[in-house]
Amino acid sequence: MSLSKIVVSGKVVRAPEKRFTPNTNIAVTEFAITVESAPRPDGTVESTPVKVLTWRDLAERCDKEIKKGDLVAVDGRLQVNNYSTSEGQRKREVEIDAISVENLSSPQKSETRSEEYADSYVNVGAKPAARTASKKTEELDAIFASEDEIPF
Repeated sequence: MSLSKIVVSGKVVRAPEKRFTPNTNIAVTEFAITVESAPRPDGTVESTPVKVLTWRDLAERCDKEIKKGDLVAVDGRLQVNNYSTSEGQRKREVEIDAISVENLSSPQKSETRSEEYADSYVNVGAKPAARTASKKTEELDAIFASEDEIPF
């Protein structure tokens, strides 16, 4: 068994296109990003186009929230597809079957993710409400106030 997990960020170069599977009518949204390599010693940067596929609720949200030119972070499963064109040329296409997509260009930095994985991700950009933060601070102060026990 192998695992092909990938997390990348890149600029959206092809706007999301939503369609539905023929028999099961499941939403699928496809868009493309460019992922840039780290600068080489000579200063050049390599750009790699990557196709991103999203499914179901994530596909619906990406269709609404992502647009060409946005900077996004994509988390998912890496797939490499080899095929031959009608002219007989062999091609390789890299794509990501996305679990979550975060729009880094939006002011509120909202995270778009698959509902089945929603509990395993935390939106780092989100700011908790003042009341919640102060309540948690009080709880932590109470835990660490006791010198008799180590709280972990």
